[in-house]
Amino acid sequence: MRPIGRLQVGAGSLQRRSSGRRLSAIGATIVVFGAVPPWWTIGGAGLAPEVGNAFDTPGFLGFFAALVTLFLIVAPEAIEREIRADWWPIHLALAATAGLAFLAATLGAAVTATGSDLPLSSVFGLGSAPGLWITLVGLVAWGSGVAQLIDARDDR
Repeated sequence: MRPIGRLQVGAGSLQRRSSGRRLSAIGATIVVFGAVPPWWTIGGAGLAPEVGNAFDTPGFLGFFAALVTLFLIVAPEAIEREIRADWWPIHLALAATAGLAFLAATLGAAVTATGSDLPLSSVFGLGSAPGLWITLVGLVAWGSGVAQLIDARDDR
């Protein structure tokens, strides 16, 4: 099995870097798929439900950050050479952007829900907000992958 990413002699742990890239790719893929299903459902008790996903909020930034991450991971293998932007601070910035966009989207929906006197459990429940939970799992995996990339960095 060929490791994912660039090879450098004596540069951090190659196994950790490959595992980190793989885990980042898995997490970013989950974030991409989690952006489509509903992230919240506001309504009920006689009101028409209002459903929103990542594209209705700043969460779309997380979607695009995940796509860029997937590009950074796949492109060097496809073109068989390194990409200058493929280093750990870029991966960290992309994951942080996605995490902050997720928090902003969730906070915005929570403020709207509390203003409508709706319990957060009905707004963010597994049945009413599956995309939110899928994206959260993806962000955790992505963050773990980035942590492995940072731990195996080659600038020590």
